[in-house]
Amino acid sequence: MAKERGLQYVKLDGNVGILGNGAGLVMSTLDVVAQAGGKPANFCDAGGGAKADEIVAAVEVILSDPKVTALLFNIFGGITRCDEVARGLVEAFERLDISVPVVVRLDGTNDEEGRRILAEANLEGVHVAKTMLDAARRVVELAGPVPQEARA
Repeated sequence: MAKERGLQYVKLDGNVGILGNGAGLVMSTLDVVAQAGGKPANFCDAGGGAKADEIVAAVEVILSDPKVTALLFNIFGGITRCDEVARGLVEAFERLDISVPVVVRLDGTNDEEGRRILAEANLEGVHVAKTMLDAARRVVELAGPVPQEARA
């Protein structure tokens, strides 16, 4: 499903889904989630310049894993605009059945606009964090216990 959509996706064995942009940021996010006591279930690298429809596709791929109990967006806007990512998340909520909590950290290009879009959309279960560490701690808290089989 991910490959056909041009997405970089890796399945792991925890319960936190991760959406980021850029390999370095995604790898850092995996580390910070682990430091916060969580275990990633999977991650999707949206790459540079992701548009709203690509964000919707990435969310769909991540949430296709039944082990995901919470989703973390960690976006550093450069080429990727935070307002476009926020629009993608709003669209994902309109088109998909999202039943897990979502933590969003937006920093960089149009981050204030992205946070405004999310605030105005008032999406149930979406939590905005200011820092990557705050986001990781919050998503781990919301995800709940790591599945027994993933603790090894």
